[in-house]
Parts: sequence; structure tokens; C-alpha cells
Amino acid sequence: MTDRPRQPRLFDDEPAPEPEAPEAREPQEAPDDAGRYAEVLIDQAGRGLERELTYAVPAHLEDDLQVGSYVLVPLGPRRLPGWITGFTTQRPSFRVRPIADTLVDEPVFDEHGLALARWMAGHYLASLRDCLRCLLPPGAAREPETLVALTDAGREAAPEAISRAPRQQQVLAALQGLHAMGESAEAPLDDLVAALGAADATATQAVVTGALRSLEERGLARVRRMLGRPRVRERHQQVARPAGERDWEAVLAQVATRAPRQAEAIEALLEAEDGVLVAELNRGAVSALQEKGLVSVSDEPIRRRPSGTGTEGEETRFLSLTGDQQCVFDRVDGALEARAYTGLVLHGVTGSGKTEVYLHAIDSALKRGRGAIVLVPEISLTPQMVGRFEARFGDRLALLHSQMGGGERYDEWMRVQRGEADVVVGARSAIFAPLADIGVIVIDEEHEGAYKQDSPPRYHAIGVARIRARQHEAVLVLGSATPSLESYHEAREGTGELALCELPLRIDSRPLPEVEIVDLRGETLMGAGGTFSQRLLDALEECLGRGEQAMLFLNRRGFSTFVMCRECGFTLACRHCSVSLIYHHGSREMRCHHCDYRLPMPEICPSCESEDIGYKGLGTERVADQVTREFDGAKVLRMDRDTTSRKGAHADILRRFGRGEANVLIGTQMIAKGHDFPNVTLVGVLNADTGLNRPDFRASEGTFALLTQVAGRAGRADKPGRVLVQTYNPDHPAIVSASKHDYEAFYGHELEKRRENMYPPFTRLVNLTISHEDAAGALKIAERVASELRRRGLRDEPRAPLQFVGPAAAPLARLRGQFRFHLLLKGESIERLREALLDALAALGDEAAAVSVDVDPLDMM
Repeated sequence: MTDRPRQPRLFDDEPAPEPEAPEAREPQEAPDDAGRYAEVLIDQAGRGLERELTYAVPAHLEDDLQVGSYVLVPLGPRRLPGWITGFTTQRPSFRVRPIADTLVDEPVFDEHGLALARWMAGHYLASLRDCLRCLLPPGAAREPETLVALTDAGREAAPEAISRAPRQQQVLAALQGLHAMGESAEAPLDDLVAALGAADATATQAVVTGALRSLEERGLARVRRMLGRPRVRERHQQVARPAGERDWEAVLAQVATRAPRQAEAIEALLEAEDGVLVAELNRGAVSALQEKGLVSVSDEPIRRRPSGTGTEGEETRFLSLTGDQQCVFDRVDGALEARAYTGLVLHGVTGSGKTEVYLHAIDSALKRGRGAIVLVPEISLTPQMVGRFEARFGDRLALLHSQMGGGERYDEWMRVQRGEADVVVGARSAIFAPLADIGVIVIDEEHEGAYKQDSPPRYHAIGVARIRARQHEAVLVLGSATPSLESYHEAREGTGELALCELPLRIDSRPLPEVEIVDLRGETLMGAGGTFSQRLLDALEECLGRGEQAMLFLNRRGFSTFVMCRECGFTLACRHCSVSLIYHHGSREMRCHHCDYRLPMPEICPSCESEDIGYKGLGTERVADQVTREFDGAKVLRMDRDTTSRKGAHADILRRFGRGEANVLIGTQMIAKGHDFPNVTLVGVLNADTGLNRPDFRASEGTFALLTQVAGRAGRADKPGRVLVQTYNPDHPAIVSASKHDYEAFYGHELEKRRENMYPPFTRLVNLTISHEDAAGALKIAERVASELRRRGLRDEPRAPLQFVGPAAAPLARLRGQFRFHLLLKGESIERLREALLDALAALGDEAAAVSVDVDPLDMM
């Protein structure tokens, strides 16, 4: 390989063409003197494609190929994309074909990235392909595409002339119809299938493909397989600049008399600091000046900037650290100086200044020429925090999160890859940002479930962060006011690689807010549907009367959680999921929050035709309506998934609340963390019990964390804060401990429950979900999985060193049309659990496709 510089470009504009002649699709066998062979993982799912395949490296590509190169390789009659994962000089004993071409100028991952993906695939029992795709820039993956065209003979042929082949007649007629409508010479196979399927439901892709194969053999159609374009690519613009040092006054004097527009262009270029967009000048004048050698024109990438998070008023200077903050920073700074991997759990109460510690730690890494990654649970929920990072680090900062457009995310990723940004702030997937030398990785609110991916590969960002921190000899900081029991136990007891740091006090020793538990047993609740205790109503009225602000928390969106007929008791349920539909007043719709199935609100009961339909339960939309009706001076903003669906809506709502345009903010868990409003003195938790009864061993931990976080929004400035928690379980340890801001008490109580029932941190878990369109089919596969696990030493009995629980119907027994059963594996050794499970799944054969595997699960639904 050579070290010649290359333009950092990810994908060519045009995919490599597929040769049209069938005989040209068969690449020649590699010559006997081929020097190197590459291991290639095909970037497409399919039987036999989970393992790497060996290809010869042709001489003309010898200098271009590296680990991570994205290449085009022959596989049967097709050409498919794949990644190079290694090289060997030992010639295989079987026939080897050469790599056809490169698809990317630069490798899309390096040795570190490959090692990380292999670890993810092994630990989470995921496809290596899925793990490698995590390392690609957002939207840059290319999918194979099949294009279909008529030959000259096919354009002239009469479909009915094809005897005893009705499907071929149908496909040929459809192709001729597309051609007659003025479609391009080639049509995507998906478009052809869609056109046929609209008239004939049996015209599936497999059926159409079979007919096309026969039409190809008859010489009537041509099928070409190629790579589709990436969904997102770099955008460019032409920039003009003066060429060289000249006596520009003399040039202007000479040009102005004959070509005034050229003179205007020169004057504009001389006034500009760094060139002018050609689109803003007279193109003819620029072209003429370019021919004369007076102007140079370059093609430069356009940066699609993320919409602003609002840095106005944010402090740009670094604040002095308190004694506790300084102790934490000294540990980080010392590890950076020693370039030694270090893992810290930073347990700091709400308002204790964890973010300022993060900022100082990142600055320390930057001064040493190293970069930083900061993860937050969902970036759009914490614009204030992001604003502080933008104010401190400016253009060195890159943002990566799901609320950004595809082009914005792609450009930010490429800025990191080119070294233009060395501080990355983002949500879960930002952990894969291509920083060359990571010094610090910060995971804020590390207890949050948002760091666990809920689709393949089901990785946890903290697990990935540990591997990346080791690879780069970096410092990993896990910060939270309510650390997960697993992280805190490891740090406190010294059972792993994490150490514990504490920030026990708020900045300036401000008191934590007073938390009052409102026992709803026997209480008459006010408002339609029962929303407010008298104590909360009085507190809200006093707060608004003082000109202060309040936040009301209910972790349930919508207007009513279900609608029921008062005559027969009928409840509208989702046709695809085992849940009730939720009423949304604004759209007059009944909606499923799992699959988005919708129905218009019925005027009469679909079962008995009664008009007596009642709205039951409570959601944020209904609370907002009630507050507006109850308090004349209330200006209400609502923050939940329904009100934040458009781009930038999160930041807009919080900005308006911060400016005082509203005095009551009502929301779900979106309002519970990361926000700092000095005028908020009252927080009301309308129902603290919504999460307590979830069929999940972490239900108490989730409730404690959420209550602690939402309570921490009150009294963050000079005004004292007050928190009212409404509950029917006033004696529950999670609620009592949260009301006292007592993490240690909750930790001690919950830890004993976990130890007694063999749950983390005392054991490891693997959750299996078996899904099938038929309930009996799902149960049959689940029982077979259980049988295979027994054969491999797992027992369905408590206290066994390797055990499983189930099979049993999942708490959400039907989801998106699939019936679901669970098996939960437990064991102290995750390696032994994975080994037994892999053997069991292999024994299932094709039925294993119905089993999804979640290692170290967080969602037990």
C-alpha cells in the first residue's frame, strides 16, 4: 500500500455498472501467482453469507485495498458489496475469484473498528454485518438494486405469443406498459412488482423474478443488478477566488472598459475574505475570467449545519470548580496524563455541577491533542446542556442525533472523520463516531434505558464505550444522580474496573427541594377524571400567583388511556397489539402507541351501539386541557411525543418556557432531566405509580430514578423548590427514598431483593423473545427452545447456576401482529449462557429465525 494522499470522499456518484452480457458476469479465476487474498464479508443478508469469503486481490487494486475497504465482489451471477476484514498470502485450496472493484476511496473502518464490531457480534450474539454497519456514516449504506429492461425483441413481442406461460405474459405486458408510459429504459424490480401486485396479490417478488429469468432466456428482457445510491451523500458547491498575486487595480482598469461584468466579479472576489459562491456571481463572467487565469474555481463540500440549540446567554468561560468537583477532575486529568484507561462512576445529586466537570475534562483532553465523545439519552431533550458545549467549544463540536436531518448527520460525521471536529455530542449511536484519538468518553444519565438498542444489533452504549475507551487508553465517565444498580455496585464494591466519585452537594450548597408525598387513598381528586389533590391545586395556585413557574409530570401521553362503553363495558383495542387504543383529542383519533394503528373516535359503541361512551384514564393532553380551564392565568405548554414530532420542536418548547412565555410545562419523562429553569419552584408528579406495576424487576429502580430526576427540576436557583408527589403507594421504598433524596437507602433495599431473586448485579441475563403470527406456533417454538436448553445443562428451577424461566406469554403478548413468548436465561457466567444458547439455536434450524436474542436486557416487555 502507498501513502499517497486521497480526497476524503465516501462514495462514488455512480455505482459500478454490471456487464450486460451473461458471459461477462463470470470473472476469471485468479492467476496462480496472485500475491494476496482478502477476506470479505458480504454486505447483504442471506443463507451462507454470515461468514467471510475469500477473494484474490488483483494487481491493479493492490495499493488501494486495506482492512475496512468497501469493495464489489462476484458471487454467483451477481456482484455484491462487502467489507474487507483481513488479508492472507496463503492460497486457498478451492477456486478463488478476484475482487471486481472498489466502491469507496477510503476504508470505512479501521482495525479498531473491526475489533469493536467483532466484540459486539460475539457479546450480543449479533450479525457481524449489522455491527459493522454501525460504523458507517448515517445514511451511507448502499443496498443492492435490480433493474429490468426490455430488449429490442421484447419491445416488439406480443405477450400472447408466449404459449402456456401466463405469468411470463403478465410480466412482459407490464414491462411494455411501463415503457409505453414513457418510463426510463430500465425499471427497478420493486416498481414492477408493485405494478403487478396492485392487480394480482399473488405477484410476489419471487414469482416475478422467476418469470423474468425465463424472459431473459427467451431474449425478451434484460436484468441488471447493481448497487443503489446511498440515501445521503456529500453536497458540493463551486467557490471562486482571485488567482495569484497581481496588480489588481491595473487588471480592473483593463477589464472594466470592455467587460464590466467581469470587473464586478473581480471586485466582489477582492472584497470577500475567502471566496464567493459562483452561484452568487455572473457565471459567464466567472468562466471568462477562469479562462484568462484570473480566477480559480474549486468544488467544495457544503456543510448542512444542525439547527441551533440556542446558545444565547450560555457561559463561554470555564467556571471555577468546587472542592468536590476538583477532586473528580483531578482523577480524570491524572488518567489523561498517564494515558491509562480509567472508568469512573460519577454519582452527583441533581444540580451538583456534573456538566462543568465534563467540560473541564474535555478541555483537558483537547489540550493534549485528543478528542471526546459525550452521550446523552436523547439529545433533543437537553438543548441547554448542548448549548453549553457549543458555547465552550464552537466549531470543534459535532452533533449527532436522530432529530437532525440525514444530510446534517452525514456532514457532521464526515467533519469528525476529516478531523475538523474533535468533540462529539450525541445520542446512543454517537459512540461510533470516527474520532482518531479519544481521550474522554462521558455518558450522562448513565442509568437511562435509551442507551440500549432495541433492534439488531441490541448493543448497550456503555458496553461499547468500555471497549472504545480501552482501545484508546481513554477515561470513561458514567455520570448520574441515580446510577444504575449494576454500575454503582461495581464501583462501590470494586468488583470490576469502575471506581466511584461523589458530588454530594448542590452548587453553592443550595438545598435540595422539599418533597411532599400526597397519599391519594381516600382523597377526593379534583378535575375531570380525577387529576389534582387539593394540596396540589393550592400549591399550583400559589406558585402562579407569585409569578413563578411550575412543571407537571405524567408519564403517559394522550387525552384518555382508554375509551369504554358504559353500557356493555366494550373497550377499543388495537387489532395488531394486545393493548387498548388511546384517545387523542386534538386529532379525534384512537391510536396505538406501539404500531401506530389508528381509528376515528366512534360516535357509538361498536359492540352494542350505545351512545354512552366514557373517557377513562389520564394523559398529558387531558391534563393540559384541565389546567387551562382551572386557572385563568395559566399559560400552558405541553411536551410529549405528540407535540415534539416536528424538527426542532423540543428546543422551541423549552426556549419558550425559559423565556417565560408560559408558566406551566406539562410533560412526560421528556421534562424530567437535563433542564435548568431558575423560575421553576413547583414540580407536581400527578401519578407516581404508573411505572411501579410494570412486570419488570427494574420497575422500582425506574420509578426511583424518574422521581428523583423530576424532583431535581425545582429550586435550582435562589428560590426554594417544592415537589408534590401524588401516589396510592405512599409507603413504597422507591417513593419514600426518592422523597428523601436518599439513594443509599434505596440502593440497600433494592440490592437485597436482587440478591434474593438472582437478578443483576448478581447474575447475567439473556432474554429470548419468540414471535410468530400464530400463538400456537410461537409456543411450539418456545417449548422446543426450552427443550434444547435443558439438553445443554440449563435448568428451569430456582438457584441453579445456569437456569431459565419460561416459556411464558410476554407481558405484551401480541405486537404488530405477532404473538410473543419469553424465555429468560440466568447465570453468573455470560460466556456459558451464550455458548449453550448458540448450540440450542443451531439445533433449531430454520425455526431459529423466530427467536430474537437480547443479552443484558433492559426492556422485559
